[in-house]
Amino acid sequence: MVAKAGWLTVIGVGPGTQAYLTPAARQAAAAAQVLIGGRRALSLFPDLGQEKRLIGSNLEDLRSFLSQIRGRPAAILVSGDPGFYSLLAWLKRQFPGEKIHVIPGISSIQMAFARLERGWEEATFLSLHGRPLATLEAYLPQLAAGTARLAMLTGGANTPAAIGKYLTDHGLAGIKLWVGTELGGEGEQTIWLTATELASRSLPSAGVVIAGYEPD
Repeated sequence: MVAKAGWLTVIGVGPGTQAYLTPAARQAAAAAQVLIGGRRALSLFPDLGQEKRLIGSNLEDLRSFLSQIRGRPAAILVSGDPGFYSLLAWLKRQFPGEKIHVIPGISSIQMAFARLERGWEEATFLSLHGRPLATLEAYLPQLAAGTARLAMLTGGANTPAAIGKYLTDHGLAGIKLWVGTELGGEGEQTIWLTATELASRSLPSAGVVIAGYEPD
């Protein structure tokens, strides 16, 4: 039996702070019978009394739970924007043919370029979280020539420092990089560094590294 159309909503909660949570996200969360998300995302809605389900990194557990509640109005809370290296593509594969409502959120890329005070329409975007650093190899000639504008999401083993080391080891020790971590949160840090400087800097794993721009 096909479940009622429109039971599943994916809500982007941005950087995970009340200041950047949109009214549309609040409204969609309030309309759900079940709220699903990480601990930080769920903590954004302390006033909502509906069923809440804490999820971790095990996507099979999430798929199983969603299958159990299929048809009940449910909302999955994701950091940043659902359409940018998030769960949306995976959900579409797991529930083909289902109507999935998507509430956009403020992504870390948007936050980064806002802090950088630059437009982002000319940039190329890469996620290095869970992907090999060798993904950068194709961009090395353009970075060396100063013709590439690259925004890289970091995470896991591929920390900002790991990216700095990779670029240093591949002849780009002096390239200038803008680095932002915990953007939009209380621990936000932004800094300009060369690749060599970044390689030795201890920063949170998740962040954004941008190449191809110069400090004002």
